[in-house]
Amino acid sequence: MIIVTVAGKVKPQFRQTFLEHMEVLGNLVREEKGCLNYQQTISADDPDLLFLYEEWNSQEELLVHLQSEHMQAHLSEARPWFEWVDMKTYEAEGISLV
Repeated sequence: MIIVTVAGKVKPQFRQTFLEHMEVLGNLVREEKGCLNYQQTISADDPDLLFLYEEWNSQEELLVHLQSEHMQAHLSEARPWFEWVDMKTYEAEGISLV
C-alpha cells in the first residue's frame, strides 16, 4: 500500500474556495481505481493549515491518479492558493510490533 500525506498553508483569502474545490475533487478521487482512503482535515490550531491523507493500492495506481485530467487541472489551479505545500509518499509494509 502507498500512503501520501500533503500538508499546506492556504492563503486566508482562498480558504473557502479551496474547501469547496476539495469537496468536489475528493468525491472524484475516492471513485478512482486503487484509492483506498482520501481524507482531508483542518488543523484545530490554525484554520489555514490543511492536511490530506491518502491510501492507494499501488504506486502505479497513484501515478495514474496524479496524471488524471482532474488532478492536473487541480494542481495548476490550486497552486497559487497556498503559501507552501509539503507532499510525502510512503510505502507501507506489514510490520510486526510484537
